[in-house]
Amino acid sequence: MEETRKTLAQIWRFLIVSGISLSIDYGVYTLLSVLAGMDSSWSKRISFACIFFWGYFAHKYFTFRNRGFHPSEPLRFGLLYLTGWVINSIVHDLSASDPAASNPAFLFATFVWACWNFLGQKLYVFRRRTVEEG
Repeated sequence: MEETRKTLAQIWRFLIVSGISLSIDYGVYTLLSVLAGMDSSWSKRISFACIFFWGYFAHKYFTFRNRGFHPSEPLRFGLLYLTGWVINSIVHDLSASDPAASNPAFLFATFVWACWNFLGQKLYVFRRRTVEEG
């Protein structure tokens, strides 16, 4: 029961951080694709890269309240974000078959990425390690 409450609290904090991330992501995406006329695929990739550092620190310290440090942690986070970026980009591109589908594709790609990201951070990046694991 305690683990369930802890996970629910993490989900709520994840949603707060992700909401801020979404605002940053969507703002940059809109600025580049609508105002600057950049291709929506590249706009999405660039906007996604903008939230990388924000996400690491916000999720580490706020979402998962992880105060420890393991040298491989930033690498694991980077690997998770890199694979998430690829998944996000592929889902976006497959969903945005025409320019009118750009915003729904953005939202769908972001949802898929968020599920991937939460589970990856909880189970892989910021999980509590035992002494044997290092």
